[in-house]
Amino acid sequence: MKKTETILINCKGPVATIILNRPAVHHAMNLVMIRELTEAFSSFDKDPGIRIILLRSTGEHFCAGADLNWMKEGMQHSEMQLKKESMELARLFSLMTSNSCIILTAVSGKVIGGAIGLVAASDLVLADASAQFSFSEVKLGMVPATIAPHVVSRAGKRKAAAWMISGRRFNSEEARWAGLIDLLCETGHLEEESSRILEDLLTGGPEAMAGIKEMLMHFDFGLDADTTIEKSAEILAHFRTSAEGQEGMKAFLEKRKTAWNGKG
Repeated sequence: MKKTETILINCKGPVATIILNRPAVHHAMNLVMIRELTEAFSSFDKDPGIRIILLRSTGEHFCAGADLNWMKEGMQHSEMQLKKESMELARLFSLMTSNSCIILTAVSGKVIGGAIGLVAASDLVLADASAQFSFSEVKLGMVPATIAPHVVSRAGKRKAAAWMISGRRFNSEEARWAGLIDLLCETGHLEEESSRILEDLLTGGPEAMAGIKEMLMHFDFGLDADTTIEKSAEILAHFRTSAEGQEGMKAFLEKRKTAWNGKG
């Protein structure tokens, strides 16, 4: 990948880490960051050696939402120009949800506006007790449209509406209760807890993890009972007969580590 301005990237084995790196503005998002994140997620989606992406930031805050200078520049743009920029942001979130990698996002401090889109589009979200969330768009006379589908998917329409209409700040405990985040840790332990979760994730079968993500995204849970039985059985049978499924069962029966877990 080419040199980046707003993010840092490093890879260690099957784990890629993407780090938001605009500390002077609390990692606020601008068009450059959106494009660099899009390129990074796209690159890792196509890399068979990467299984998990950890998204985090440097310093105290995760992301303070949209960069004010970028927003100010947008005041001079046409509606069509702004639509094109908004579509880039929407595509970033879509790329995250459809990504073949499992995305773990770790947040602390400010998680504002568009930053909540990064959270909601992730597979697993860890927040420490310092995290404060806010849909600040309404205070500026705007609507958080590109992030709304992902927030509603995680937390439901009623809760999303209450947050978005009020624009009030809420803490990580409320975010977990509503389903916006998955896990909590004490302030100052985010890196340690992220590492523990990554170790646990790496024990899962790579194809199975990707298969679960794809199933939850594309399986029609509104099908009639007979079709649901047939389709779900097909998925299970496929993975039971796959090379990975066979290796997993053999390792379990032989009381050994799986091949993907380091000692095949």
